[in-house]
Amino acid sequence: MNYRKRLVEALDRTEKLGLKLDFSPLPLKADLPIDVKQNILQLCAEAFNHYGYLTSSDLASKCTPVHLMLQSHLKSDLNIDSYITIGDRYWDDYIYCEMSDESINKELESPNIHEPVKAHVWLTLSDGTILDCTAEAHADLLFKRGEHPAHKCIMLVDPNQQEDAKTGYHRPFILGSNFLEKTGMVQLGYL
Repeated sequence: MNYRKRLVEALDRTEKLGLKLDFSPLPLKADLPIDVKQNILQLCAEAFNHYGYLTSSDLASKCTPVHLMLQSHLKSDLNIDSYITIGDRYWDDYIYCEMSDESINKELESPNIHEPVKAHVWLTLSDGTILDCTAEAHADLLFKRGEHPAHKCIMLVDPNQQEDAKTGYHRPFILGSNFLEKTGMVQLGYL
């Protein structure tokens, strides 16, 4: 299965759970040109500098605020639609923020705002490209790879890229910010 197929499943799961979406990411749009992707990378680097996200440790474990901030800037500065995507990252020997239907239902039925939700957040762009600016930062700390400048933590993954369990890949489970609100990952007024 590839990212696009899992994205369709995530949209179905989101709708079945009764979570609201401002608009649907499907059907995906045409591939973003390389110059647009370069502008996205530059925007991320400039936003990190502006908001004080300078190193891996500044970004690690801040996937929700970082990606909400980037989503806003992508729309206002570059007029690029993106979708909050909630899921996990899978490797053959490790799963970062492992999610399941059971864990999602448990969080929705009885959220504990004093405990972190075991979920990873990233952006899916209008063509299905993954923009993840915190997973590598977290891995830098988790696997003791050392501190890196924030711009080195940006992942821009083509939706057609061949997935490899050895190098890892993203597994979307839910789309949109409604899950973030209902589980207390963000305050209602923040959005």
